[in-house]
Amino acid sequence: MTSSTQTRPAQTDALLAPNINTLWSRALIDELARCGLRDICISPGSRSTPLVVQAFEHPDIRDISIVDERSAAFFALGLAKATGRPVALICTSGTAAANYFPAVCEASEADIPLIILSADRPADLHDCGGSQTMDQHKLFGDRIRWFHGFAQPEATASKLTYLRSIACRAFTHAKSGPVHLNIPFRKPLEPIEVPASSPDFVPTELAKTAPVATMGRPDGRPYLQISTGLSAPDSATISALLGRLKTTKRPMILAGADERGAYYRDALRDFAENIGAPIFAEPTSAMRHWNERGPNILSAGDLLFSSPPYTAYSPDETPDLIIRTGRAPLLWALQKWLRNLDGVEQIVVGPTLDLNDPEHFAAQQISCDERNFFEALNARLADGSQTISGSPRWVDTHRQRDTVAADTLSTQLLDITQLNSASIWDTLGQELPEGAGIFVSNSMSTRHLDTYMCRANATLDVHFNRGLNGIDGIIATGLGLAMGRQYEAPNDAAPTVIVIGDVALRHDLSALLLAAEIGVEATVLVVDNAGGAIFDYLPITKFEKVHERHFTTAPPLSVEAMLPGAITRLEANTSEALKEALNESFGTPGLQVIHVKIDPEFDKQTTDALRKRVGAAIASH
Repeated sequence: MTSSTQTRPAQTDALLAPNINTLWSRALIDELARCGLRDICISPGSRSTPLVVQAFEHPDIRDISIVDERSAAFFALGLAKATGRPVALICTSGTAAANYFPAVCEASEADIPLIILSADRPADLHDCGGSQTMDQHKLFGDRIRWFHGFAQPEATASKLTYLRSIACRAFTHAKSGPVHLNIPFRKPLEPIEVPASSPDFVPTELAKTAPVATMGRPDGRPYLQISTGLSAPDSATISALLGRLKTTKRPMILAGADERGAYYRDALRDFAENIGAPIFAEPTSAMRHWNERGPNILSAGDLLFSSPPYTAYSPDETPDLIIRTGRAPLLWALQKWLRNLDGVEQIVVGPTLDLNDPEHFAAQQISCDERNFFEALNARLADGSQTISGSPRWVDTHRQRDTVAADTLSTQLLDITQLNSASIWDTLGQELPEGAGIFVSNSMSTRHLDTYMCRANATLDVHFNRGLNGIDGIIATGLGLAMGRQYEAPNDAAPTVIVIGDVALRHDLSALLLAAEIGVEATVLVVDNAGGAIFDYLPITKFEKVHERHFTTAPPLSVEAMLPGAITRLEANTSEALKEALNESFGTPGLQVIHVKIDPEFDKQTTDALRKRVGAAIASH
């Protein structure tokens, strides 16, 4: 962040701004900062110079320089995940903004707040072969929450108030996902003076005749204050659900991945305990790795749903009502289990009308503020006006099975000396300290996290790119998360760990250099299984030659050869060695890479056997 001793020109300065681009960009950045913007990721380019200079000079903005726009966008994505606030991106014209597209798609699906500020050539340079000029109007299509193409900058009060109003609207729209502002600039782009005869001249008296337009509201408020917010559903909806719960003996709650999960988890936990419902929580729901989760939030859902008591679908073992929050279930065992339920009513609760129900199971969708909703239900249950008489045995049975699954897994792992996915995640769960952050790659990594890190008891900050489940930009996103966590709690020593496979590493190798360039501290744990292991679980394995060439994607280079020489690398080939490497990396500044190599065939055999043994233990219990 630029030093707070640097200030913008005062209204009494003889020169309000050297040219209109400077004034226009100053007003835009200032208004976004008034709304709450604190972080801007900047990629170099000439046409965006006016914006870059003002981002650099503003006392409330942290300006981060990232050369590659693709990495910058994913970094901003992770930063927004950590802070919960919109993060802006600045780039020049041409293909620069197009490099943001993968991260914009992820942000759109996952409701991550981003503000894209793309500089553009003026209208007279379009459609005539102008250098580095392309149509950037609605470049990201319907994958953004809002787009606005600014008018050509002008030094008038009406245009400056228009600019400030648009900035406030953009910031508000960005709270629910990415927005795009396209800004045309003609030369001069640098903050240099122009003669009074120039169309880009800024009259000195404008500061006196239009002080709010030029300098913003004197009390520091945004120019346009916008009030938004969701509430609980109407009392009729709440009464109807409570009435439905009166006839329910076996309620169940599925908490899917949700960046908002920490916001409402207390209310949902209390609700589950009030109605006697188990909560099967995915790691990125913010409910599972939480030391205040209570007895009803379970950790071994994947192992349970693939075990005989659940796959038998006996009437006493299946729920009669399911309430779902967050994203649709990710795990194959849970998806299969849900598909085979016969006519069980499912209710989806979330803050928008976007429906997370790809199988079309839902009978009701309740769009609301989740915390307000569950708090309202809890209040009605607490005042005695509503009573729920579910079966105590129902939730107790799930709790006991959850304990058996975790204990059996732990016992079985003691007899396996060779590293495998289960032992890696179990070790990681035991070694991560309170408050640690995890960013995990998609594909098998996130599934193994869900299945095998079920014994961790610390409160952890767990994230992955659940929106589209891609492996693009994993390292950059994780580094953005790490930086955001450093910003939010600068005195907190809790580490951030990025867990990826070797394919995801190859996909985002250039992002490793970001850590040294911008001072991010993180541990990257590379689980090297010589290619894309998730495809070993799919029917393509029957077609061996094409599977080997285009799906396993075995790396032509070793992980050691891929890593830049400046990166500290630690090797671990046993659980004890992994523990030592993790703890060494947690206490070392900068970026540390821990390389763990596993045999893919042994790993598949081992994890399949573990699942069967845990299932047998659950069944016998």
